[in-house]
Amino acid sequence: AMARALEPAFYKSLPFLDSGPGGKMMQSVWSRGADAAYTQLPAAGDRLVGGSPDDGGEALGPHAGQLRSARRTPRSARSHRSVESRNSQDSESDGESVHEYQEGVPLDEDLYGVCIASFLRDLRKVITGHGNFCLRLSRLVVTMSLVIFLAALQFFLVIQMKLKVTPHSVERMRDTYDRYEAHMYANHTVLSPSGFSRGEQGHFDASLFASLPGDLREQVCGMPLAHPLFFAAMLLIWTLTVVHDIRQTCYLIVLLIVALKTVAAVHDTFAHDDDERHGRPLRTEDKTVLLKGLTIGIKFVLSACIFIPRLSIDCYLLWLGCRWLMATDNLEDVFLNAVALEFILYLKDLVYSAVVPIRNKVESQELRIPMDVVERANFGSYLGAFLWLVIGLLWVPLYIFVLQGVLPDYRWDVRALCDAHS
Repeated sequence: AMARALEPAFYKSLPFLDSGPGGKMMQSVWSRGADAAYTQLPAAGDRLVGGSPDDGGEALGPHAGQLRSARRTPRSARSHRSVESRNSQDSESDGESVHEYQEGVPLDEDLYGVCIASFLRDLRKVITGHGNFCLRLSRLVVTMSLVIFLAALQFFLVIQMKLKVTPHSVERMRDTYDRYEAHMYANHTVLSPSGFSRGEQGHFDASLFASLPGDLREQVCGMPLAHPLFFAAMLLIWTLTVVHDIRQTCYLIVLLIVALKTVAAVHDTFAHDDDERHGRPLRTEDKTVLLKGLTIGIKFVLSACIFIPRLSIDCYLLWLGCRWLMATDNLEDVFLNAVALEFILYLKDLVYSAVVPIRNKVESQELRIPMDVVERANFGSYLGAFLWLVIGLLWVPLYIFVLQGVLPDYRWDVRALCDAHS
């Protein structure tokens, strides 16, 4: 106010600045300085907290709520508000750049992500007695029941497929190849471990292929192992589909169970104000809630109820899917069976989209898992994730040549004849 009042008098006392380019420039400088001083002073009627402005007091005006929030926000929460990346030279290395990441990682947008968010947030409120107890407890029970229902449904479908679908496909495949071996080797056969005929070495007669019954020839040439490269490509796609889910689960295990620190009480699960220890978790500037730590009990429950069942279903479904695809006696049905298998794997996304309320989805995406990583630019940081592809590429031939039990002691005596007569 004083700056505004002195501004006209100052111009009149200096008439040589009243005109001309120099005078206009000085007036502009003075005006900007007065505006800056005016905007930095507290408005009339505002009260000061903590003493005068000179003593570090805080002006409480129209933005008092924002000032209080900024003052209460702990440094640990503010440090995770954004992703910070920097390149620096490591004196102990050979000059490679070092990248430091400080960020909050969101949960996956699926049923497991909603379950984890609801379990952590609602359990804290139920234990501390903050908010509507019945509302929080009911959502916690419903969400956990939904995850249990999902796991039970997946286990049911997998077991039923193992008992009622794959046995018939495997039996038909073995019977088809048994008849083919007996015909092509002129009954010079031995029994395989599964009790079916396998031709003896040196008795294979390729000329007998023309006398095969038409339906048997069509069935034999439709076997996946009669087209090994095509089948290997399909098997790789299915393997990577399962590996994607396994990788997501392992990533959450590392973040929540291994890397996240262990706290003593549920109250300390989220970053909170010392004055509101049992109240709402503090939110960052981007309206997210930062996870601070988990208790031993919570980590155990997450592992036993979510991570271990999910990994078990993935691994078993990988093996069972490979077995079913190999037992498919028609190449056209291989695509359909692969889609059906993927449907079982992605039931979590279907249930999430169909029945989860929007508010639960929003609260799930507000939660952030802290991750502080300092990694040097090396082969591990640049190429480490490609090991999942290597695992998939190793699994496909391992299953086809070693682990598959659909056609044990397969002679690899179909492809050449089918290609020649196609």
